[in-house]
Amino acid sequence: MRRIHEHPLRILLSLLLLAMLAVQPVAGDDALDIVYSSDGGGSIETIDGIRVTTLRGNVHIRQGNSRLWGDEATLEQDPVSGEMIRARVRGFPARFEYQSDEDAELIEGHSERIDYFTAAQNGEVHTIIEFSGDASFNRGRTALQCAEIRHTLETGATSSPGPCSGVLAPQDQ
Repeated sequence: MRRIHEHPLRILLSLLLLAMLAVQPVAGDDALDIVYSSDGGGSIETIDGIRVTTLRGNVHIRQGNSRLWGDEATLEQDPVSGEMIRARVRGFPARFEYQSDEDAELIEGHSERIDYFTAAQNGEVHTIIEFSGDASFNRGRTALQCAEIRHTLETGATSSPGPCSGVLAPQDQ
């Protein structure tokens, strides 16, 4: 009987195959697995063809470069593809953080509720983050405090119905 350590080429090829299988797609955060943890109870059910996962107690969610955390969360997914349709996180406060691989600028915010979802805009799919209830948003040195804030990750567009206050600073290079 031959042992695997007797064949260094076989070991090298096996390690290379494992490394290739471990590589995650980088096309967009929605193509990545959703990793979560919570201290409390939870449930998973299918409602109108959508997988709905409810998590309670110190919830942490990560998908690609995006992180959300709060007291409770509801995740909606396509049950076939696993693609996230929407994540809604509540907390006092709920928090969001995004660090792009290409951009050194950290995007972060918090509010009573955060909705994280994708939507079609001008024929393209964009990632939207909506902060509701005593919202605070920072992108680099630019900071906003508003009742509600909506931010599009891909374009950097940020809007609010007001009232708002904050600091506008040049983007970090």
